[in-house]
Parts: sequence; C-alpha cells; structure tokens
Amino acid sequence: MRAAAQVLVEAVREALGERELTPKSYDRLLRELGRLRGRPLGLPLLAGGTGRGARVRLADGRTILDFVSGIGTYLFGHGDADLLETAVVAAAGDSVYQGHLMPGTEYVGLLKALLRHTGPKIKHGWLSISGAIANENALKIVLQRKSPADTIVAFERNFAGRTLALAEITDKGAYREGLPLSGRVVYVPFYDPDQPHRTLATLDAHLERYKGHLAGMIFELIQGEGGYHTAPPEFFRALMQRCRDAGLAVWVDEVQTFARTGELFAFRTLGLEEYVDVVTCGKALQGSAVLFTPVYNPKPGLIAGTYAGSTVGMAVGTRIIERLEAEGYLGPEGRIAVLGERFGRRLDALRKRLPRAVGPHSGMGAMQAFIPFDGSPEAVQSTVKAAFEEGLLVWSAGSAPAKIRMLLPVNTTDEELESGFTILEKALRRVAEEYGLPC
Repeated sequence: MRAAAQVLVEAVREALGERELTPKSYDRLLRELGRLRGRPLGLPLLAGGTGRGARVRLADGRTILDFVSGIGTYLFGHGDADLLETAVVAAAGDSVYQGHLMPGTEYVGLLKALLRHTGPKIKHGWLSISGAIANENALKIVLQRKSPADTIVAFERNFAGRTLALAEITDKGAYREGLPLSGRVVYVPFYDPDQPHRTLATLDAHLERYKGHLAGMIFELIQGEGGYHTAPPEFFRALMQRCRDAGLAVWVDEVQTFARTGELFAFRTLGLEEYVDVVTCGKALQGSAVLFTPVYNPKPGLIAGTYAGSTVGMAVGTRIIERLEAEGYLGPEGRIAVLGERFGRRLDALRKRLPRAVGPHSGMGAMQAFIPFDGSPEAVQSTVKAAFEEGLLVWSAGSAPAKIRMLLPVNTTDEELESGFTILEKALRRVAEEYGLPC
C-alpha cells in the first residue's frame, strides 16, 4: 500500500509542476481571492504544492524559504514524502472526516500517542478540528467542573482563539471589537523579570476580590500572538500552586507550543506536569485535542459535536508523533533543542554585524522571535515584506515592542538555516537603507 501511495505522490508532484501560473495569472488570482474574502492576503502568497523541507514552491513557480510553517502547522516542512504517503493511505479509507459517534482506528491511535506524553495525571482526551474548538472544550470542562464559579483568569497579552468566548479571553481589543462581553475574565500580568512577584500578587488580589467566582486559569506557557514571551518554570509553578490551593483549575493552552519546545508538551519541558488539569494542543497535530485528568472528565454531551477531525489529519498527526519519538527530536539534547541553539548562535552573530537592527530575542526550540530596530509595527511589517521579497517568509507578533516571529520546521537543515539568515540580513539592511534607520 505504501508503494502505491509513493507512486501516486510522485505523479501528483509531476502534475503540479506542470501547472505553474504565469505572473499575470498569479496576480489576477490574488486579486480575485482578495475580492472573494473581502480583503487581500497579508502577503501575496499562494502555495503551489511542491515544496521540499523548509522551502515552499509558490503557484507561479518561485521557491521561498518558509520559517513560519503556516503559523505552526507544517512541523516537518513541505513535501515530506513519508507524511504525504501516510496521508494518501488514510485518504483511501472509509471517510474523509470522522465523528465522535463512530470514530475509526486513527482516532484511537492518535489519542494513545498523545497520552504517552502527558505524564501520569492526564489519562483522557477528545479530538477536534481546530485549536479554538479544543480551547472551547477546555473552557466548558473547567466551567462545568467548577460551577457555579464562572470566571477565568488569563495573562495579559494572551491569545486563546477566535470564537466568541475565546475572543473575550484573548487580551487584544481588535479581536473582539463590537462583540458582546460577559465580563467573566480577569487578567494578571505575564512574567516581568524586574517585578517577578507582581503576577502572584495580582492573582492573590483577584482571589480575594472574586472569592468563589474564579473557576480556573489559562496558561499560555510561551505567548505566541502576544510576542513570544517566556518565563522560568518557577514563575509558573508558584502560580499553579496558588491555583491549586484556591481550588482553581490549571488549564494549559499548547495549541502553538505543541511539539516545538523540546518535548511534545511545553508543560513537560518546564517540569510542570504535577499541576496540569486540562491541556489543549493543535496546529502541528493536523487537528486538535483537549486532554484532561479523570477529575475533569466532563459529563456526557458537553464536548461532543459532529466532527472529531479528518482521517488524514489523525493519521498524519500520529505519524508525526511517532517520528518525533523515533528520530531523536525530543529531550534536552534532541534535534528540536539543538535547532533552537543553532538559531540562537546565528542570531547572536547577526546582532554583532547589525547591533541596531537586531534586538533581544525570545522563544524556545522551534519557536523563536526577535525585536527588529525599534520594535515599532512599521519596522516589523517593513522587515516582513522585505524578507518575503528577498525569498524568506517570516511573520509578526506582539506589540510595544513588536517582533519578528518564526515557527521553524523542526527538520530545518543547517543549509536552510544559513540561507534564511543570509536573506534576513539582506532584508534588514534594505529596510535600514529605505527608512534611514541605524543598523
């Protein structure tokens, strides 16, 4: 079966290579898409489907380096033969999508693979399609278990998702403009090394003021959309212990950090498994899941729904976990940790050449970010645009300061990393020259 899948994958590659758009056709399709969506794409980017590793081929035949991975979905980059063959085999099965009423064997395999990595406390899980649905399910689980408590504690600058409830938890006004708000979210500041105890003091104040109303706290261990902010384990440990003492659920959002920090889950990278009640994951999983302890096993009907995810997504997600386990990606000396170290060394070298253009960097493993120039939105967007035009895809995150963020494919090679930094340096020098910025 795998041999037949390999033949099909190669035939499709060849056919796609013969369907390149002319520059005029490419531009026309981009304009049409903008009209259909009601707004243009953030970058003039249409994939052609024949990428290799960290390089993606666009529909007009151009090849660029992709250091964003679809905001985290392409964990092994583009055109990975093993994952494509896995997808082909799964696609030839009984159905495209699976439901919770009658799931297939792929559902079982993916849940077992996930629960191998959650530690001894978390024993159950439900699959879903998107990270937002996983977080919605987590929210319902927490509120049901802690009823009548009805309020969630969240970090400032967090991103939880784009449903109505999650848009309120997310600390970004533009994402909930015009939406009705329930007022059932309170915020605490994220880690500040200059004021390390401020967050715990704020949480204590909320616990006193909203006594009996706080159901749980959502932890984004590396803030993604908010700017790739990180914190030491002891910061989270103190907060989680206070939540436990006060009877609040500890809910960890790993939709973006999943499989990027050195372990499958960042809470295990940071040694926090004893505190976690509910955890969500997505993006690199090719679907999503909410995983929970027996105490938080919800009542029947709370988190059902028609679709559990696609058959292909479940099969590929399971295969991704198997490869992370088998090919040396996990652990403090694993390939993901090594990739983060190599990225850091190259960024340090670039900062020596461009000290005013490359500011502080943050992140872990295959999640990395840095502040370009003064960290203004204009500087960041100009760098993103210049990098794309030079052949490198990066993206933005955060505000005051804004950052360039990268979600690297975990199998990014040294050659791809070196080429990416060469392009990045060229883009930074170009922005400095065009806007008269010191570099």
